[in-house]
Amino acid sequence: MTGVAQPDYASCATRSRSAMPVATSIRSTIAGRSLYSRAFETTRFLLFCVCSVLCLWTWPQQLKAQVRALTVEDAIRVRAFGAGSAPSFSPDGQWLAYSIVRVPTDSIAVNRLHVVPWFAKGADIYVTNLISRKQTQITSEYDNWGAVWSPDGRYLAFLSDRDGSGYAKLWVWNADDGTLRKASDLNAERGPVEWMRNSHETILASAIESRAAKEGSKDTGPAQRQASGIRVAVFGSSTKANSDPWSLEGYLADVVLVNVDSGASKVIVEGQIGTYKLSPDGTRIAFTTAKRFEAAGSQQILFDFTVLNLSSGEQRVVAENIPLAADGSGFSWAPDSSRLCLRNSSAGGVSAYLVVSVTGVGTIKVAAPANTEPFGNGRNAAPLWDQSGRNLFFVADRKLWSLDVGRRETEQVAEIPGRQITQIISQPQGTLWALDGKSTIVLAHDDKAKQDGFYRINLLTGESVSMREGGQCYTCVLEEGSVAVSGDGSKTAFFAEDAAHPPDLWVGDPEFRTVQQVSHLNPQLDPKLMGTARLVEWLSDDGIPLKGALLLPSNYQAGKLSPLVVWVYGGSLLSNRLNRFGLASTGPLNMQLLATRGYAVLLPDAPQSPATPMLDLAKTVLPGVNKLIELGIADPERLAVVGHSYGGYTALSLIVQTTRFKAAISIDGQGDLFSLYGEMRDDGTTYGIGVTEHGQGAMGGTPWDRRDRFVENSPFFYFDRIQTPLLVIQGASDTAIAPFLGDQIFVALRRLGKEVEYAKYDGEGHSPAQEWSYLHKVDLCQRMLRWLESHLKPNST
Repeated sequence: MTGVAQPDYASCATRSRSAMPVATSIRSTIAGRSLYSRAFETTRFLLFCVCSVLCLWTWPQQLKAQVRALTVEDAIRVRAFGAGSAPSFSPDGQWLAYSIVRVPTDSIAVNRLHVVPWFAKGADIYVTNLISRKQTQITSEYDNWGAVWSPDGRYLAFLSDRDGSGYAKLWVWNADDGTLRKASDLNAERGPVEWMRNSHETILASAIESRAAKEGSKDTGPAQRQASGIRVAVFGSSTKANSDPWSLEGYLADVVLVNVDSGASKVIVEGQIGTYKLSPDGTRIAFTTAKRFEAAGSQQILFDFTVLNLSSGEQRVVAENIPLAADGSGFSWAPDSSRLCLRNSSAGGVSAYLVVSVTGVGTIKVAAPANTEPFGNGRNAAPLWDQSGRNLFFVADRKLWSLDVGRRETEQVAEIPGRQITQIISQPQGTLWALDGKSTIVLAHDDKAKQDGFYRINLLTGESVSMREGGQCYTCVLEEGSVAVSGDGSKTAFFAEDAAHPPDLWVGDPEFRTVQQVSHLNPQLDPKLMGTARLVEWLSDDGIPLKGALLLPSNYQAGKLSPLVVWVYGGSLLSNRLNRFGLASTGPLNMQLLATRGYAVLLPDAPQSPATPMLDLAKTVLPGVNKLIELGIADPERLAVVGHSYGGYTALSLIVQTTRFKAAISIDGQGDLFSLYGEMRDDGTTYGIGVTEHGQGAMGGTPWDRRDRFVENSPFFYFDRIQTPLLVIQGASDTAIAPFLGDQIFVALRRLGKEVEYAKYDGEGHSPAQEWSYLHKVDLCQRMLRWLESHLKPNST
């Protein structure tokens, strides 16, 4: 097999060739030989046996010692599922649709579509017939996403830029004859596509450049400036404080009704659209409209909530200035289409649910437990109605809760001992997945073993039973909507992966007694001996119990010290990534690239407190490194720290507080909170203000209010202490961490005479794993590996 050492059959045969005939005839000849001859032959036979045993014993050792490292090309060419397109059953449960991202090519990637979501780049639509097991690839080029079945199961609609226009259009695949056609020439937004009940019309968001462009702007300034040869962007201000982190013009869209047979379309909604959902009876649309940010320095958007009657065209605003998730989601229709429930996503967790009537009369507000989970699964999920429409179900405080709409009371339904309930699963109609009228299935997380599990919960008694749980992650491809259920509730589809195996798609029955693998995306990785993951525990300097996900080298031998790379991201509990393939990320940031080259990799928990994030990093991460040294795993003379984005800031924060690391890498990071605070995008928005005041930066105020905090938590002011060789990586078109922030790190360290290398990649954005071109991904991998090898000298594999 490729990549796996084979046993040394030739040498075994050479050593035992003369002994084999003796072995086969020894009983017939030994009696007639002399004592000397008999002893000689017996000795030769024993030597043959010993040789054979040694060959069999050393074979696994040879396999382990000679395993080939995961190549850079193999890591980057790993096929993956589209992270924004959930699997979808056809109404009859016969077909399953999903998306797969194509293997990157050697050419520089070109973003053909200005509104294409990152998860759709290079993605194709596939369907599998669950009866014949035949897989059909519907698309083969460009960007394709958001596949959804028509109610009659005949059509599969999706968005794609495959016509070469540079914009997404609505396309339809016919399941009867396998034909594919463009259904509309409208320029579509990122989605979603909603089918009308007649299976001939769809609702989608149509992209527009700006409201001013559509309505006709009276400002002739830009044209005059262009004619005169002047290129200048002019920004203004007022007496009102303003620091929007991004432009709400990104929400501008028309919601359009499209006939997929004729291509005729009709605009039904205009505005800054967040999310829209068709009512179960198909007569109304509920949608959210982005109005403004809650306050200066805030990243919380306030939305208006509106219901449109499709027959009369009447729009009724039923709730105003509601804090919701950034996409305006978090609401669901009652089964009878008479009411909706909104999930208030204000800072600090869920504080209330609003149940509103489509007439705008009879709105009720019900307090609910705060959602205090330490990681994101289900935090923005909409509450689910039961089939009766009398009860709503939601997750909060690690438990399953119900809301009795009539009595306006919440009640705890179930708590799974030792588990955190993270998701409730819906049927295609958007209602709770009810198995027998009294039970449902939830996703839960084992915080001790860091694994996901499916649990059956009796809604009457609260009793829970484990259905499937075994060291895997079921939410790593999609944090929300990761599980699909067929229309009759008899089948479920889900993704599964672990640290050494990339995700694949599985289909099973509700009891998970019969589970079949639908996909096998990366057979080329099967021969590779990957590093294995385990959980480690330690106490912070303040005595707080912490954990870390440890990836051992694939050639790990107990008692042999390994070089250690610490992948960091302040404020996160990275131990929850224990069962994610490659732990940290995909492509160039897959940690199996290091494990198969002899490195141990640690992803530590690193909780932070307001005002002291930099000090907290040293108090939490360094004791984890000490623990691995105490366990005899990490070589204290070969330590490195690596981080991306806020993890880059984390890495810088650590190397200004310790000289223990022999190498460091900061990818798209920053070291100066003042400079981050002052970055501005081309459209005038100021992403860094929200990050530093009340986001990850945790300063709790402005630089004028908290000057000392900004200084004490900016590694830049301590760069003179750095003794660790640093590699700085920066995307030259990064809009999250402005490129000048990478320049600043390099310029300062070069001035101080520190060992620093700066690689600035032209045209690349913030995320190497998701956005960068193939060639730049390869170069990034090779550059990082050379840097670590030159300073840590890993064990040969």
